[in-house]
Amino acid sequence: MTLGEGKRKVLMLIDEYSSGGSLTVDEDINLKMNDFFDLAQRDVCQHKPILKSTEVQLQRAAGSYQEIDLPQRFKKLYRVWYDDRLITNRVKLRAGKLLLPNLGSGRAVVEYTAHPAPIDANTPEDYEFEVAEDAAACMPYFVAGLQLLVDLVIDYTPPVGLYDRMLAKLDTSLPGSGNGGVVQSFYR
Repeated sequence: MTLGEGKRKVLMLIDEYSSGGSLTVDEDINLKMNDFFDLAQRDVCQHKPILKSTEVQLQRAAGSYQEIDLPQRFKKLYRVWYDDRLITNRVKLRAGKLLLPNLGSGRAVVEYTAHPAPIDANTPEDYEFEVAEDAAACMPYFVAGLQLLVDLVIDYTPPVGLYDRMLAKLDTSLPGSGNGGVVQSFYR
């Protein structure tokens, strides 16, 4: 889902369309939309992590570990593979660096969960949310609830309740966790 598609869904949820089907423009709502989607994406990825991976070419080096810079927006280490063998239990994290055992030359694949990219006032409408599609489907309800929170006439709790129920139904298992679930393709 893109940011523009999410905004359109929120406007439908909070009934910002006239009886003739044309959009009612409300600048107060529009000004808050990107920040609210930033909050929604951050909340959703607490329930269903954004799983990414990066490939690292290793060279034989002196010492017992090779230092690798952590990827941008790194949140938590998931798994590390070296020449298709799982070596996560031999990896260390220290001071913003990943320490891989010095196994010689080869290819390592680091799988990790990531923080989403920030959504701000300059984020384009075609920005694709980083969370999985089923998690992105929850976000318009979260944003609709925030938009209605300050409304003295319309109750914000129905969209928030729907958001909570949708979150509870998400498949949050990670690949290889034994449940067979897949968060999203992590080879980006």
